[in-house]
Amino acid sequence: MKTICFAAAMAFATVTWAAPAAPAAPVQTRDVPVNVFMQGRLPQPIALNVPVPVQYAQSKVKRIGYSYWMRPEDAATATADKLPTAHGYMYGSMATSVTYDARYKVFYGIDDPGSLNKLKESATNVQVRQFKDGKHPAVMISMISRSTGQPAYFMYMSTGVKKDVFFLVLRAPDGRPDIGAAVWEKLAQNIK
Repeated sequence: MKTICFAAAMAFATVTWAAPAAPAAPVQTRDVPVNVFMQGRLPQPIALNVPVPVQYAQSKVKRIGYSYWMRPEDAATATADKLPTAHGYMYGSMATSVTYDARYKVFYGIDDPGSLNKLKESATNVQVRQFKDGKHPAVMISMISRSTGQPAYFMYMSTGVKKDVFFLVLRAPDGRPDIGAAVWEKLAQNIK
């Protein structure tokens, strides 16, 4: 009887066991020169490639000074006020609330304590990476928005003209941190 129970238990365990899920496929990106990504809006050329998910293309979403990238099928219905969260998007623009002071190597609007405190009030898991030794200093921020619960990724970079800064934003498809982190790590490698 014990043998039958053991065999039945083994058969049941064999039938109900499922293989672990395969790891997610690596994010497929292509490098787009930042000057192309920004539609020529930078005051001078910058040698930086932006890793853009292969399914994204430049969209015609209208907002003065902004360049949006997303899936073409999402761009057909997207607006600046209603962006596609299911499949994600990227955009860039010149920053109006962040400047860079090369004398002190400071991004005003990010590096100062007041700005960091405000950021931490609106987000959790705030991570800041500084790249201040290159020709175009940059700062990358990743965080979880308190309002949406979704990860958000921001990069600010000095243009090298006056105190001007531009920024890039990534919203990963369905808020998937694995995709967002992978794309952002590729960008970090391109900055170095």
